[in-house]
Amino acid sequence: MDGQNPEGETTGRLPVHKSAEACAEAVIDTVGKDIRLALPLGLGKANRLTNALYEMAKADRSINLTIYTALSIIRPKLSGGLAGRFGGPILDKVFGDYPDLHYATDRAKGALPPNVEVEEFFLSTGTLLNNEYAQRHYSSVNYTHAMRRIIDSRVNVLGQMISSRDGRYSLSCNSDLSLDLIPLMREKVGRDSFIVVGELNDRLPFMPNDAEVPADEFDMLLDAGGYDLAGPPAPRVDLTSHAIGLRAARLVKDGGTLQIGIGSLGDGAAQSVRFRHRDPYGFATTATALPGPPGPIDEGGDEAFRAGLYGCTEMFTQGMFELLRAKVFSRAAHEGRDITIDGGFFLGPQTFYRGLREASDELLSLVNMTSVDDVNALYGNEEVRRRERVDARFINIAMKATCLGAITSDALEDGRVVSGVGGQYNFVAQAHELEGARSIILLKAVRESKGTVESNIVWSYGHVTVPRHLRDIIITEYGVADLRGQTDEECVKRMLAITDARFIDGLVEEAIKAKKLPKGFTVPDAWRQNTPAAIESALSPHMDDLPAFPFGTEMSETEQALAPALEKLQDETASWDKRFAYILGALISGPSGKEAKAYAPHLARLSLDQPKSLQDRLMKKLVLKSLQDVGTVKA
Repeated sequence: MDGQNPEGETTGRLPVHKSAEACAEAVIDTVGKDIRLALPLGLGKANRLTNALYEMAKADRSINLTIYTALSIIRPKLSGGLAGRFGGPILDKVFGDYPDLHYATDRAKGALPPNVEVEEFFLSTGTLLNNEYAQRHYSSVNYTHAMRRIIDSRVNVLGQMISSRDGRYSLSCNSDLSLDLIPLMREKVGRDSFIVVGELNDRLPFMPNDAEVPADEFDMLLDAGGYDLAGPPAPRVDLTSHAIGLRAARLVKDGGTLQIGIGSLGDGAAQSVRFRHRDPYGFATTATALPGPPGPIDEGGDEAFRAGLYGCTEMFTQGMFELLRAKVFSRAAHEGRDITIDGGFFLGPQTFYRGLREASDELLSLVNMTSVDDVNALYGNEEVRRRERVDARFINIAMKATCLGAITSDALEDGRVVSGVGGQYNFVAQAHELEGARSIILLKAVRESKGTVESNIVWSYGHVTVPRHLRDIIITEYGVADLRGQTDEECVKRMLAITDARFIDGLVEEAIKAKKLPKGFTVPDAWRQNTPAAIESALSPHMDDLPAFPFGTEMSETEQALAPALEKLQDETASWDKRFAYILGALISGPSGKEAKAYAPHLARLSLDQPKSLQDRLMKKLVLKSLQDVGTVKA
């Protein structure tokens, strides 16, 4: 592959293409028309190359394109009304000029051509529940086993977004599988049968250490200009997430190892760990205000992290980055290296990417983006990994938990996939294998949707991600259930103690029926206090230490106030009876006149400041009432 590229240039012996179409043609010239394309999970896909190959396959049915990947990110489609008015400008901030993946947009419409196949081992969370193609072509494997599936499928192209600096190259956001896949495939099938294409993007942070690879890792480069990095907006950490995070942070041991999951619960846990480090007294005062069982806090504590923590995580999150900046991650676990965080991939909001781009080389040198096998597993280098991962706390997120300690995190009872297993099972199993380690599962006690409330703690569930024999610690806003080594009866009691009071009696009946509790079992009075009002009462004096966006947000102050108000409005109008009552209340008692002036910026943001239609006038009234009800704006 030497020589001058007619569409571009060369860097030493490495062809550099200036257009995605020229690069795609070079790929086909090299491997032929049967293209088996591997793309990294999440952010690190070579979007422009992929789109060019896909469009060629659509135009030429003699080309067979099979894509093996996970978490394909595309700009979501918004409905009309308030959702579109509010969400449109935010999506512009979050996605910018990010090029959507054409195969994913066509898949969403059910329009993939017959000569293109897409297989994923992790789906974009909750977005493909009703997409028949995605559900049928989902591959259920642990993250650490995904590469085996890719190799068995005889992939012949890897397309990866990369960053460069002064002639150096970095796999940056997705070292996870590529670090191991490239040398294995080179050895297995040779260079002619497996090519690696690096798609340069100057907006991708340059990550050093293991992520930095030599130029000869690639067979060709695509340098068609940079584009914005996609990622989820920063989640709002509500009071429930803060309560759960506070409880989790008390279980983390100074001098130990930490992994944290994603979303509002993950950010709540990271914020609480930072809070504990910066203000141990304030943290302890806030955490101990919460009622309910605290769990094994003797295995953690309330003090600052003087010895520091080492991060070992498949996903390097913004929360973990903020803990690094706060000097919480200061324990260098590797002999002879200053690294304090090992991660497999990163994905996050724009504030996270900006922070990485602006970070000093000294700070980034502490982060090692590496193989997912290195962080998710013990085998292969077990003696060293055991020495590094002392007192590990693996904090992950769940959708449901049973009273006997089984965890559901990836799919519904009927088998439809919400997301994927990822590495959760790996970390739970690791916690049971490592001396002094604990698996900590974070779970909101209830799920509220369209005006209905259901318990996330159930007696049984038709799908399980982590079986009950690996039960360990489960946390809800109502307390900590330490299940390790407990009998079934004790597990049931400890889970009931952290269940929302509205659902306890039904679960007790199920437990008695299943012979797990004695007949005549009496529910303790303390469990009856497991209500949202009790959590709000406990934490309301400490709200200044519980920010909604602890690590920043793309949203303006006006948008931050609007978001919970629009969520409330959606819930209040989910059913006809509730909708009628809320509309009536808005018309009769909603804010008006001088009282409504405080909400002028919020109405303007939704183009409701000067309503022209009857529908807009009604919408304005509803938004005003919802803003008043949530109380996020001082009128």
